[in-house]
Amino acid sequence: MTKQLKWLLPAMLLAGVLTLNSCSEPDSVGIEVQPEGDIPGLFFTDTITIDASTVIEDSLRSDEGVAAFNLAGSYTDNVFGLSRASFYTQFFLPNNSTNFSFGTDPILDSVVLTLAYADYFGDTLTPMNLEVLQLEELMVIDSNYFTNKSLTTGQQLFSGTIEVRPKDSLDVDGGLRPPHLRLKMDNAWGTAFITSGNANFLSNDAFKSYFKGIQVKASDITAEDDGCVMSFNLLAAMSKMAFYYKNGTDTTQIKAYFEVNSGTPRFNHFEHDYTLADFGNTFPVSGADKLYVQSMSGVKVRLKFPHIRNLSAISAVSINKAELVLPVEDNTLYRNHTNLIVFGVDSAGAEALIPDLLESSSYYGGAYSATDKIYKFNIGRYIQRLVSDPSKDDFGISLVSSGGAINGFRTIIPGTVATGSKIQLRITYSKLD
Repeated sequence: MTKQLKWLLPAMLLAGVLTLNSCSEPDSVGIEVQPEGDIPGLFFTDTITIDASTVIEDSLRSDEGVAAFNLAGSYTDNVFGLSRASFYTQFFLPNNSTNFSFGTDPILDSVVLTLAYADYFGDTLTPMNLEVLQLEELMVIDSNYFTNKSLTTGQQLFSGTIEVRPKDSLDVDGGLRPPHLRLKMDNAWGTAFITSGNANFLSNDAFKSYFKGIQVKASDITAEDDGCVMSFNLLAAMSKMAFYYKNGTDTTQIKAYFEVNSGTPRFNHFEHDYTLADFGNTFPVSGADKLYVQSMSGVKVRLKFPHIRNLSAISAVSINKAELVLPVEDNTLYRNHTNLIVFGVDSAGAEALIPDLLESSSYYGGAYSATDKIYKFNIGRYIQRLVSDPSKDDFGISLVSSGGAINGFRTIIPGTVATGSKIQLRITYSKLD
């Protein structure tokens, strides 16, 4: 995927083979045409040959410039295998100030990292082992960080088992607070932090040189259909690293909140192990039986319509509608994507815009219908270009997930020769000659 498009949405590739014989037009191999109702000159076909396969997704841009949320966790899906998510982030001085000081004789009570929940994906009943590690590499604001990027880490600041409670408010200091995760950090490290000297807190640049940030990650959950990925909003008021301390003999507790803001570098990192996946770890995977779309830089689908130009073999045609219909399998524990997106493919195999994608969502589609359990796309302009210009190379289309750098959705689509409902391209068109 081109870096200009990577941040837009994650993707999945389809390619397996459906071959059907011609019925009414002897030169239209793979296309069976029938009149559309009683409207003269209007024709319909839903037997377009589709080549489809599942392939590995490229890394996706996931830094603060494009990713609203940060993910951490691990789960083993009975279909997709093992997935891991972690994130890296820096912090700014309290109130984004300069010349911050912990005082002349700071004595630590505790350090608590709080992370505001945004969502979750998987089974929240599974306890999870989390780690918080100190970074040894400096991140740079406005740099493009992709989901395959990893940074060097050092000292462990937290390690422990947590319960995932993304919907439960917490009682903090006598008041209910929105759902968030609270991690009590290592006190020895906290003491060294607040007594390290005022020079480290003169400015945010000085602070970043001293404390480069953290990685939050989870241990692997290997039991089938156990574990989850947690989604956090680091820009929420609840997300901060809070130091609670006193100064000298004064018993008054002081609080210092080191926070994340829009100018703080952060990004997501994802890994997948498809050794135990239903579709295996050798790609591309034939899409004859099933097709697979997975967020977090997982897998995607590519489609081609090898005989589509036979529609205009006898006479020029006008495409009234070209509807790509994608039924899906039931998906309970792991949610289907709320939206999918269709990109074109260029000569280098990278995603490219198609004219239909520039239209309104009411025209283009792509949203999941929980009632019908399908996705629909209108790609009429893309198909019209193919049939109108036989000299134009056709490299197919990519089916990708919306927001794949910030969610853990996955979708299973019946393949090109599946029994019952299956992927189809339904075309309504008129003959011009």
